[in-house]
Amino acid sequence: MKAEKMRGSIAIIGLLIMLCSCSKQVLAPLEPEDEFERAMEFFNNKKYDSAIQSFERIIFYHASTEFVDDAQFYLARAYFEKKDYTQAITEFEYLIKNFPNTPFLEQSFLLRAKAYFLKAPGYEKDQTETKEAISLLDDFLTRFPISSYSDTAKALILQARNRLAKKEMENGRLYMKIKEYDSSILYFKYVIDNYPETPSADEAKFLMGQTYEKIGKKEEAYELYRELLDNNHWKRKAEIRIKKLKIEK
Repeated sequence: MKAEKMRGSIAIIGLLIMLCSCSKQVLAPLEPEDEFERAMEFFNNKKYDSAIQSFERIIFYHASTEFVDDAQFYLARAYFEKKDYTQAITEFEYLIKNFPNTPFLEQSFLLRAKAYFLKAPGYEKDQTETKEAISLLDDFLTRFPISSYSDTAKALILQARNRLAKKEMENGRLYMKIKEYDSSILYFKYVIDNYPETPSADEAKFLMGQTYEKIGKKEEAYELYRELLDNNHWKRKAEIRIKKLKIEK
């Protein structure tokens, strides 16, 4: 009986080993050009794990060929598409450092910064990575002032800065909720002064206006609401607040 149980256990272990070994396809070696073609086919078909394996083969076994920087770029891209942003950043940085003449340099600078932005948590948490993304995007615009990716970089900076502004807005709302109005005004003013191009700036004006109302500063509230009359999103709300203020101008 013990022998039968042992044989059964061995069979199960053998089956598990076989299944594990089959879970990751081992690619047969190819010549560099064929290997790159196969890797790109995997990549274009969104088979990123297989693409990664194939690109790594080029980097490790064909490092002296013309395909190596291409393979390094698409290796980073594959990790990026998998949303493994930490590894993507590592691979883009390796390309930037070791292949400064690659035609993929601009894209690598941009995607590295974007990976930091996408990797960062929501605005309610620590924003160190968002700030790093902004720094890298600023560096990109300095290095490549006439890049075809400039508009993309600027749009990402705006999104990142709005995320930082939202974090300050949450602090303002919190102080407003607990009736610490002077503190809430400081946070709203900080957003208006430091992130004027973001959507959060107009929201800060509206909430700051409401805060001024609560402490009896109607004139200050009125001026803030007037600034929102040209904003399609806030116009109606501002008109309602102005009407309730009953200030004759």
